Amino acid sequence: MGISVTSKADLRKKVLELRKHLTTEEMAEWDNTICEKIKGLGLEKQFGTVYCYVSVRGETGTESLIRFYLEQGIKVAVPRVKGKEMDFYYIDRYEDLEPGCFGIPEPKKSCELAAEQDVPVIVPGVAFSERFERTGYGAGYYDRFFEKEPQHEKIAICYDFQMTEAIAVDQYDILMDRIITPQKSLNRKDD
Repeated sequence: MGISVTSKADLRKKVLELRKHLTTEEMAEWDNTICEKIKGLGLEKQFGTVYCYVSVRGETGTESLIRFYLEQGIKVAVPRVKGKEMDFYYIDRYEDLEPGCFGIPEPKKSCELAAEQDVPVIVPGVAFSERFERTGYGAGYYDRFFEKEPQHEKIAICYDFQMTEAIAVDQYDILMDRIITPQKSLNRKDD
């Protein structure tokens, strides 16, 4: 089991501190394992589009997954923040990204707004629970996005130490449908 703390603030602090101490080798191995598990879901066979975050600062890596889908001819959309809202935009290649909000790579202004409201979304987070709860960075972008577009399958990816038994959630927090770590694959439909 992962970590055990009481408040969201403490949970964020603990996980972000643990992430600082990861080695490049650990991250590469875990990212590869998670990427292979995601590929094993066969999303590219079921959907013409996948929404995915662009990893930064020790988040579970998504670059190889994004490149894989693009090579398979799958449309990939990544988030761009505007004010308090976030929308996804198609990219044709990884080089369509430029520094955006909080220094996170975002699609260039020339990229087209993604319109599908029922395709899978690969979701980042600071911590997740076995009850499919998620704690992000506290800004609520993903919660607001999923409130607006609830039909997406929400697939969280993280390292095993980011898992905890339960997270104190509030009414705005959205549950994940799947959580994939190097050692676990949880599916809410199996419960």
